[in-house]
Amino acid sequence: MELSENLNKEPTNDQAIANIMKQIRMFLALKYVKTDNIPAEVVPGVYIGSIGAAMCKGKLKEVGITHILCVADSISPVFPEDFTYKIVKILDSPDVKIIDYLSECFDFISSALATGRILIHCFAGKSRSASVVIGYLMKINLWTFEQALEYLREKRSIVDPNPGFASQLRALNYIIE
Repeated sequence: MELSENLNKEPTNDQAIANIMKQIRMFLALKYVKTDNIPAEVVPGVYIGSIGAAMCKGKLKEVGITHILCVADSISPVFPEDFTYKIVKILDSPDVKIIDYLSECFDFISSALATGRILIHCFAGKSRSASVVIGYLMKINLWTFEQALEYLREKRSIVDPNPGFASQLRALNYIIE
């Protein structure tokens, strides 16, 4: 098949759906940049937010962010020359074992806090990043899931880990106690 024939082919349904989903994600990201662009400080040096916060370099610099932990499956670093990034590809699905990623995330958080401040984000700043922050709060404060969730909601009211993540984090209560 010649190159010109390949260029004129219609995209498959899967390709078309993937392109539409990419455009929707981009539209939503721009919405978050306008409406949810301020990182919320959870504990000294640890911030949570959405992709909107991660895309606002001025606000990140304003609060002194030096490191960014992205816990989403389809987001790339926006300012790699300005911040130290770690990308942990986590799907926001109840079937995903989020606890398998916590140690790696906690190590990066600790490393970041040794020299600066960290933003932890996913797409909406609601489930994946919230679950990592809740796990971190449980670890450093020896809190239950409910205590950490309540505390985090005081800092960022929309946090709502998906049911699978919440169940796994509740199970950590027994390890911590």
